[in-house]
Amino acid sequence: MAEEKKVTIKFQRLGDKPLKEYVESVADPEGKPENGSAAALVAALAASLGALAASSAEEGKIDPIVLQELPEMSKYMLKQVEEMVKSRAPLMKRLSEETSPEELESAARVACGIPNEIVYMMCHLAELLEPVAENCSDAMVYNVLGAVHLAQAVIAAMRGEIKAVSKHMMEFTFRYTVNREAELNVQEHQELFDRLIEKLNARL
Repeated sequence: MAEEKKVTIKFQRLGDKPLKEYVESVADPEGKPENGSAAALVAALAASLGALAASSAEEGKIDPIVLQELPEMSKYMLKQVEEMVKSRAPLMKRLSEETSPEELESAARVACGIPNEIVYMMCHLAELLEPVAENCSDAMVYNVLGAVHLAQAVIAAMRGEIKAVSKHMMEFTFRYTVNREAELNVQEHQELFDRLIEKLNARL
């Protein structure tokens, strides 16, 4: 009897898919990526724009830590494109079947973890972009401005995600806390975002 040939199936991560295929999967009703996954991709692009602009600064003008963190953040956010889908999967499963309120709340808590982390990361991105805004070449200013606006869009998308998911939580304290955490991060960095936009527009 002939030996059976082993077949290896390679599953492609969402972050590794061609961009066209990923965008089509977001629009597909049968697809898995939604708001959170798409926002993670935008977050990766925002960090990449920051890294691009930072590379145009004169040597020594930007802290090496900033130069290192920007591309690392982009790679990390790209991983979250799929992790967002995975973290939401238990909640989506429980919403489609009969389940206890406790199980629903447990799944909702898991689904809120990454969105809050991404809000924090985009606020940190604003901190990384401040020296870039001051020291990048004139030709790169609009890229930094784009990164700032994209970061703000990601934050708004994630706060919407958190609000939608936290509605499935029975425990008021946790529901309040998970929304408040994102709110406080934004409040602490709003002045920085506004300052960056003003400064960058003045350089255009």
